[in-house]
Amino acid sequence: MRIRISHLTSYRYETPAAGVIQMLRLTPRNHDGQYVAHWRIDVSTDCRLDQHEDAFGNITHAFTAEGPFGELTVAVEGEVETRDTQGVVRGAVERFPPSLYLRETPLTSPDANIAALRIRFGTQKGRAMKKRGMFALTAVAALGVLAMPPRAARRRAAAC
Repeated sequence: MRIRISHLTSYRYETPAAGVIQMLRLTPRNHDGQYVAHWRIDVSTDCRLDQHEDAFGNITHAFTAEGPFGELTVAVEGEVETRDTQGVVRGAVERFPPSLYLRETPLTSPDANIAALRIRFGTQKGRAMKKRGMFALTAVAALGVLAMPPRAARRRAAAC
């Protein structure tokens, strides 16, 4: 399926801005289920758009613009070709191991029921047994989020 994307961000300044510095994260990456056929970013003021990759492998664009100006717009448009991979993303840039996202923090420590489930599925402190694979580790992580008490869920959302 080919998807056409059009996005516009407008900034209006009560007092004209003397200048701005922006970091944009508006560009998708290719992977096995997605091909970016065309992508364009336009900024309403004269500037140079520099492309970079952040620490997570996301495509970013940075620019500085000299004012004064009362309005600034960033327009993005493009076409992305997608194919059904049944919810499995392969071939994406992933700089960090999945275990990084499964580590315990004060806001994500499991209660007794989740800890028992983790032991039942063969994980110990976030490390999956090789014979059970990533599925068990992902299932335990998903259950940990779903089983989080409402107060902890609110604290976690506030921390993000």
